[in-house]
Amino acid sequence: MSSRQSMTKKRYNRQCRACMEADETPNHVLLQCRGVAEQRAAYLGSPLPSLPEAHGDLGGLLSFWSELGWLE
Repeated sequence: MSSRQSMTKKRYNRQCRACMEADETPNHVLLQCRGVAEQRAAYLGSPLPSLPEAHGDLGGLLSFWSELGWLE
C-alpha cells in the first residue's frame, strides 16, 4: 500500500483507537475518552479536564499527545 493510500485509509477510519466508542476527534480524546483517562490525568492533572484547564498547561498538553504517539 502506498503512503498516500495509507493516509487516505486513516482519514476515513474515524473510530477512536483508544476506546472504540466514538469518533476520534481532538475534543473527544482530550476531554472525554475513557481509553486515555489515565494518561490525561497524569499529564493534565485530571481524567476529565475542562477545555480551559487542558489548554492552560501547554507543556502537559504536548506531553499528553506525545505519550499517546498521535502527534505523528
